[in-house]
Amino acid sequence: MSVYQRDSRWMVYWHDNYGKRHDKSFGRGDLAQAKALAFDKAVQDAIQLCLPIPDPETVTSTVVASVTAGTLPSVPSQVVGQVVGGITLSDLGKKYLDHMRASGRTEKHIRNIERLLENQFVPVIGDRPVDTLTYQQNMVPFILHFKGVSESTGKSRSQYTVNKYCDYLSFIFNFGIANGFTSVNPLKNWKKPKVQPWDLRLTLDDAKKIMFCAEPHLRWAMEVCFNLGTRPGESELLSLKFEHIDFNTSTIKIYASKTKTYRIIPINTEFLNRLKEEQKLSISGYVVEYQGRNLQLFVNHLRTHANVLA
Repeated sequence: MSVYQRDSRWMVYWHDNYGKRHDKSFGRGDLAQAKALAFDKAVQDAIQLCLPIPDPETVTSTVVASVTAGTLPSVPSQVVGQVVGGITLSDLGKKYLDHMRASGRTEKHIRNIERLLENQFVPVIGDRPVDTLTYQQNMVPFILHFKGVSESTGKSRSQYTVNKYCDYLSFIFNFGIANGFTSVNPLKNWKKPKVQPWDLRLTLDDAKKIMFCAEPHLRWAMEVCFNLGTRPGESELLSLKFEHIDFNTSTIKIYASKTKTYRIIPINTEFLNRLKEEQKLSISGYVVEYQGRNLQLFVNHLRTHANVLA
């Protein structure tokens, strides 16, 4: 249960026995705040006593009566502290996004976090001061919410997705602490459940799709791997030079750094001709190069393309 503001409107949210979230708006201004606080207290009492959630109009009628009489009911200071004071989740999120831009993160990743903040995190948790959030009161309902059915797909979210959302949110909280904006990470005590790794098996059609979408140097690197059977890293693929090729015997000598030995690989005629064409264009002397230079972290690019297209 929680009182929060959305577009300056005072809101209350709670979760029923099935974990479904409910939000109720009480409008703007001091009267709306008092009504929201009164209803929030009534909801908490009802849940603790296993009673039905009371009717908002009935609960807030006493608040309206107090206004008519010229007074507003007093609000406990600790309750007020939950809704005012300190940097809010949305403001902290904006600072975190600026931090990512300054750190050179990709615009695609930044936009993804921005959408999660706007459409998921802030609406579910509420735009409350971060220092008032607790694990039991706010994070547990947040996690239970995302364990439910996705409105966009109509299917239950995977544990992998829930873990990813919690990680993103925890990064934001830790950023706030590191920069003195906040003092707590309400997800600190959350233990990430283990998930089974994806059983990703690429077919020949999958490989063709990746090669079709890949940049020219990536496509060529995959072609070399397929034809020569090299490991896709700096120890073999990225260490190959044209001087290692014997065009007279149609073979290539590959050095295996793990075993510290050479192995001789035969090359079929068609691919040997491809190598001759690439040698004419080579500047660095390496079989695989980019803009005239040899590569060292090429394997990361290959994995990125494979993950995106699979």
